Amino acid sequence: MKKYSFMTILAALLIGLSAAQANAATFTDVPSTHWAAKEISYLSDRGIIKGGSNGKYNKDASVTKAQAAAILVRAKKLSLTNVPNPKFSDVPTSHPFYKEIAAAVNAGWFSKGASFQPDNQLKRVEMAKITQLAFGIKGSVPVQWEDMNASYSGNTYITPLLASGITSGYTSTTFNPSAKVTRAQFAVFVARAMNANFRLKVVNYPKRAAADIYYPQFADTTNQHNFSYLNSYFREAGADLVAERNEIMELAQEDDYLGEYYEFVVDYTVPRADLNYISVLFESFEYTGGAHGYEQLFADNYDVKSDSFISLDDLATQYYYEDNVIDRINTQAYAMQSRGQLTFWDGLYSLDEHQYQFYMKPGGFVMFFNPYEYGPYSDSIRQFTMPYSLIR
Repeated sequence: MKKYSFMTILAALLIGLSAAQANAATFTDVPSTHWAAKEISYLSDRGIIKGGSNGKYNKDASVTKAQAAAILVRAKKLSLTNVPNPKFSDVPTSHPFYKEIAAAVNAGWFSKGASFQPDNQLKRVEMAKITQLAFGIKGSVPVQWEDMNASYSGNTYITPLLASGITSGYTSTTFNPSAKVTRAQFAVFVARAMNANFRLKVVNYPKRAAADIYYPQFADTTNQHNFSYLNSYFREAGADLVAERNEIMELAQEDDYLGEYYEFVVDYTVPRADLNYISVLFESFEYTGGAHGYEQLFADNYDVKSDSFISLDDLATQYYYEDNVIDRINTQAYAMQSRGQLTFWDGLYSLDEHQYQFYMKPGGFVMFFNPYEYGPYSDSIRQFTMPYSLIR
């Protein structure tokens, strides 16, 4: 058995540590708390993405088509040897990304043509196309975007990425295909395409109930849960919203003075969707005459494991949680009042009537009170954010 001196062992450890540090590059503008930090680190460790000479990743800068081609070529480990020249007028062989662009075009990820426009900023629909083609992503959900009709050519690439948990909407109901993609966003898309552990476990997508009224639907990308009950519930909710708007429009016909101003608008967001809980928040505004309209929030919170909707009582596990929540809300409300952010707060003493007036986020929950609840209409909707540790 060989014997090694302490100095030899120490030197080996230091060399190994230095190599590990070199591989696991860190960027000064990507703290560990950044939403894309894990994905950026994953790709950086594999040499797929690189930062600038200033030690930054430049996470908020837009990705160019040339950069996107290079990243995907590295991710797929395509050969750069003897690749046919695509003969773009704006990509000479001296271009710094010539080989990567040629390889990406030869692989069929980018279209051939007279020019490549390497410095153009990558759009979301272009991101979807090259990512879907590069990784062969499959999958489908019956999504109906507010800003893209069924015949839009980009759906061929966007829908598989959505169904697989690689991308999501720009908002709950729009994809915004022409929006520019940042370097952080593209890192997340690529990391999710490469490694399923980074993908969204639960995806949500919009369905159209009627003109300008949409409702959410959900799919489990891990195939652990069937959301048929949940989706059926929201289909009915969408129909109810349409019926409510129709009633208001019928009333408008009877109001010769203000009927033309009657309105009913509703939007939704999905603050949380994972394999534990799904939370959907609706915001509606209606005007049916008078000095002003009325806006309100209403939420649905769903326990994935029990396949049931829950109240705050159901979510809480601490016996005296109500006192904690009430004290926190009153403390926040009186502080807001002292700063002039609320004109009046009447004091909260019970949660009995507010068991469903909350929505969930990954890091905490939010209680909300609609106009006229514990304050005047001028204070609008009041929201109070709290950690889960307050009730669990």
